[in-house]
Amino acid sequence: MFDITGSRVIKMMPFGVGRRICPALGLALLHLEFFVANLVWYFEWTDVEGDIVDLSEKKEFNTVTKYPLRARISPRGLPQNM
Repeated sequence: MFDITGSRVIKMMPFGVGRRICPALGLALLHLEFFVANLVWYFEWTDVEGDIVDLSEKKEFNTVTKYPLRARISPRGLPQNM
């Protein structure tokens, strides 16, 4: 669905679509998966005290959370030989 009026802005289309889609899409997704796995492995993720976690959704180009999700990130104490 395309908006010809220009009233809605497409906020995310990182790899393009159709004939002009990024040829390295698979490689990029593999790197993103590795990056997120490292974030989970090396950091402890907790909610910010006093914030209420509200996972309500709203529709944009894709479904996003209505309110930003804030997190406190701290390094994990992992063994040095890893």
